[in-house]
Amino acid sequence: MNQNAAPSPSEAPGKRWAEVVRAQGLRATRDVLRVLSVLESAPAPLSHEDLMRGLLADATGCAIDRVTLYRVLDRLQHVGLVTRTQDSERTFHYALAQTGSTGFFECEQCHALTALPEDPQLPALLEQLNARLHQQGLNSTDITLSVHGVCAECEESPPAGKPSGTETAKR
Repeated sequence: MNQNAAPSPSEAPGKRWAEVVRAQGLRATRDVLRVLSVLESAPAPLSHEDLMRGLLADATGCAIDRVTLYRVLDRLQHVGLVTRTQDSERTFHYALAQTGSTGFFECEQCHALTALPEDPQLPALLEQLNARLHQQGLNSTDITLSVHGVCAECEESPPAGKPSGTETAKR
């Protein structure tokens, strides 16, 4: 199993995450396992506040200290189990590090993040970009795409006083 890949769903959640965390040299504390479990079930990257709410709503229902959560996220990010993305409002969002998503679409109106669809040509393109950076003496540690626009929900119901994209195109 890839050490940074999410465990297989057929294993017991706590046990499989504990094994992955220990393989990365971290202690498999209750808080670490809870954070990974909440991130695993999230359809999109979560902000610190979203994670706090998710941890309150999980099976234990226990709160976690804000600073403890930041420290857990930092450790998980350091070993490559979690990625951190910053949106246009400078809010960090956290997600499991998986090979499937190379970036996110951010709605400019509601700021929702959605994983970009998989494309078999995208990894090769990113490798090509990384090689060009390396030729210039730049050594990247991570490449994440950030695509901005308007999601379907916001397109259908624009904020008060602003025309939708289709109305703008008609003018």
